[in-house]
Amino acid sequence: MSAADNYLNASGLPPAEVSLLPLLKERIWPSSAPTDAPVWIHGVSVGEVELLAGLAGALRDLSPSLELLLTSTTPAGVALLARRFNGAARVHLRPFPLDLPFAVRRFFSAASARVLVLVETELWPAVLRRYRSLKRLFSRPLSAIAHVSARTPEDAARFEEIGIPAERITVEGDMKLDRPLPDEPPFAEDARRLARGRGVWVAGSVADEELEPVIEAHRTLRRGLDAFLVLAPRRPESFDAAARRLEAAGLAHTRRSALPAAGPADVLLLDSIGELAATYRLGDVAFLGGTFAPLGGHNVVEPLRAGLPTVHGPSTANIRATLEAAKECVRLVATPDRLADEGGALLRDEAARTRAREAAALLFAESSGTTRRAAERALAMARGTA
Repeated sequence: MSAADNYLNASGLPPAEVSLLPLLKERIWPSSAPTDAPVWIHGVSVGEVELLAGLAGALRDLSPSLELLLTSTTPAGVALLARRFNGAARVHLRPFPLDLPFAVRRFFSAASARVLVLVETELWPAVLRRYRSLKRLFSRPLSAIAHVSARTPEDAARFEEIGIPAERITVEGDMKLDRPLPDEPPFAEDARRLARGRGVWVAGSVADEELEPVIEAHRTLRRGLDAFLVLAPRRPESFDAAARRLEAAGLAHTRRSALPAAGPADVLLLDSIGELAATYRLGDVAFLGGTFAPLGGHNVVEPLRAGLPTVHGPSTANIRATLEAAKECVRLVATPDRLADEGGALLRDEAARTRAREAAALLFAESSGTTRRAAERALAMARGTA
C-alpha cells in the first residue's frame, strides 16, 4: 500500500469526506511512492467516481489481475473512492495532482500508467502535456488524447470542433445510462411497513434551501392525498436540521438509522450515505434536488434507472443532456409552490407512471454495453493492441 493509499485509508474505515488541507497538500506535493498500475482512471468528483467505479469493475472482469490507479479531485470524490474500494486488491487510490507542472511531474515520476482514462471531459493541460512529454510530438494538450468515446453524435462533433481528429472519435453511448438496476435497500420492508400502501414520493439530494419547500409541498399534498415522503438531504450535516424542520411542520417522521424500531410516520428521513440510488426503488415519483437551488441539478440517472417519473426545478445546467434524452420521464416544475400539484398529479396517474417507466427502460437499453466497450478499449490500449 502506497503512502497515498494510507492517506486515504488511514482510519481503516471508509470516510464520509476527507479533510481539505491534507488533500490539498497531497495534490500539491504528491507522494513519491511508486504506483505500478498500467491503467489510470480519473473522475473529478462524486458523479464521475460513480462512473469510474463501473468502468473499474468492467476492467477487473476482463482482467482480474490488472492493477488500477484511481484518482479523484474533490474531498467528496476522494472519500467516495475510499468507500467504494476500501480494501480492494490491486487498486491504488490517490488524489489527482494539482494542475501545476511541478505537482504533475512528481505524480508522473511515481505513476507508471500506460493509459489514462478521463471520465467525462476533465482535460487538464499540464497532465495531458506531461503524458506525451517524452516524444513532444504535439504542441496542444488535446493532441495527447488518443481516443474519445463520445455519448452522442452531437458530442462527437463538438470534440472534433475543438481539435481532436475524427478518426480518434467514436460514438459509444452514455456510461451514466449503462447501469444495472440496484438491489432494493436493506430496509425496504421496514419502509413499506411505514408507507402502509400509500403513494411514495422520494425527494433525493435535497439542498439545504430546498428542505422547507419540499416539506411544505408534502404538507400541501397530504391535504388531498394520503402520500408518504422519503426525504434524502444532500449533505450529512443537514440530517439533524431536516429532522427539526419536520417536527416544526408537525410531520411524524422516522430516521433510516432508527429502523426497524419505528412507529407510525408520514416521512422517512434518509440519514445515511450511499443508499439513495437503491431507495428510489421504493418510490412511485421522484423529486430531484439541486434544481430549485442554483446548483444545476444532482444525479437524475438514479431515479430514472429505478423507473420513476422525475420532477425537477429550473436549475438543470449539470444534467441538461440527460433530461433532453429522458423526454417524458421528466417534468419541469417552474416554482416550488407547484411541486405538490405536479407530484400529486403523477401519484394519482398510474398510466403516466407506466409510460415514464417504459420510456426510462428504453433510454437505458440504448446505452447497454457502453461501459464494457470502454473497458475493452482501455485494456487494449494498455496492452498496446488498440
